[in-house]
Amino acid sequence: MQLNNLAPAKLLVRHVYRNKFLSPAGRWVKRAEAAFVFPNLLNAINTCLGRGLKDVELILRFDGQRPDCRIPLAAIQ
Repeated sequence: MQLNNLAPAKLLVRHVYRNKFLSPAGRWVKRAEAAFVFPNLLNAINTCLGRGLKDVELILRFDGQRPDCRIPLAAIQ
């Protein structure tokens, strides 16, 4: 088994009800391609908590056919 297949290709923050992603400018955008790609989970969580973001989830997007993994921020707090 290759471990690099287990690591997400992208880590994004998505607002659940707006269905928009957090951009590098701190705004919400429709397209995942325009979203900020976080370097790791700790950075994404700290950003969400520091900005007081509510109703968001962390999206772990993998290469290939593997489906996204969604982690509600409320489940972490």
